[in-house]
Amino acid sequence: MDRKQHSEVNSKKNQNSERKSEIYSKALDLFVKNGYDATSMSMIAETLGMSKANLYYYCSSKENLLYQIHLDFLRNKFTPILEEAEALADPASRVALFLRKFALLNTSSRANRILVHEVHRLDKNHQNEIMAIWRRTYEIVRDAMRELQRSGRVRRFRESFLAFMWVGMAFWVVYWFDYGRQTNAEELSEAIAQTFLDSLIPQASSDVKGGQKGR
Repeated sequence: MDRKQHSEVNSKKNQNSERKSEIYSKALDLFVKNGYDATSMSMIAETLGMSKANLYYYCSSKENLLYQIHLDFLRNKFTPILEEAEALADPASRVALFLRKFALLNTSSRANRILVHEVHRLDKNHQNEIMAIWRRTYEIVRDAMRELQRSGRVRRFRESFLAFMWVGMAFWVVYWFDYGRQTNAEELSEAIAQTFLDSLIPQASSDVKGGQKGR
């Protein structure tokens, strides 16, 4: 393949990637606005200004489109948060950073409200792939709690209870946050992270908060 052909192939790949991103974005907006059941492939195609046959070139079904959207959202917006948290050696900092960034993600987009709620629509293989990524979240927080308990920095409660409680607090903002007031997003995310630090590890709170601000 010569340089010109290589350039043409890359150009087509970029165009295809951009088109997919547009499809995911507009389809997700419709799912959030109307609900999954009330959003048809015809509606999505019309919003995109393409034929339904052309839409099916990019996804084999509405279930497949939901799967692609969910996976794309996790890989591009959620997994980087997990990786950043996992890179921190201190378990308290790990959890605080995750809660802060996850809450910020949920205040910037209603996406998780529909993606998590509709995950049962996916076929078994797709469900397993998506849930493996979400389970990584639980494991990060659970393992951090285990480390903190072993070092005497957290009260002795079941790790799974603590993990679900704190992840749930950051997740449930999608059901009550006022998306018309984005200026409150930073304050809310900080409140969730700091509440975790103050209630479970008060002796480490100031140190961890200072470390987070220095990042």
